[in-house]
Amino acid sequence: MNFGREFEALVLVLGKMKEQYVQFKETLVKQRMAIIANNTTELAEILTQIEGISENINRLDARRSYNSDVLAHNADLKEVTIREIVKAYPEFNGEKLESVSLELKKEVMEVKKISASNAELLEISRSIIRETMKTIMTQNTDPRDRAYRTYGNSGAYSRTVRREPVHLVNRKG
Repeated sequence: MNFGREFEALVLVLGKMKEQYVQFKETLVKQRMAIIANNTTELAEILTQIEGISENINRLDARRSYNSDVLAHNADLKEVTIREIVKAYPEFNGEKLESVSLELKKEVMEVKKISASNAELLEISRSIIRETMKTIMTQNTDPRDRAYRTYGNSGAYSRTVRREPVHLVNRKG
């Protein structure tokens, strides 16, 4: 088995993964803009793009895992890390592999940060919608009615002024 080819394939796979994560980051920035603009059609398109990118990343990650395992098995490594693989194969260009690996880690961290921020924005948007719907659907009486209550000796109250329900959907005038 040609381990030089496996080593180069690992560098190539990590480079392609980095490209996919850069594309993922750009898509997440678009998603953030769509969330802020409340553009649901664009959000649906972006979700389709995100699914495609995720599938590509998963496929590349499986290939990365295979290449790493082959190289680690050949060198009898207990830990399958990039650093250990570079140490085990000094005859290959380990600096290139380490630099691509570090760039990939940086992109992954940025994607995670943007993704968490987008999830928080979505949750804020949902809570605003939830509170708006709650206000629209549950407000049946005018809060000023409390000012017109009179209490009897038994603790019960009666309204001194009669008001119609002021449900926001059925509001008159």
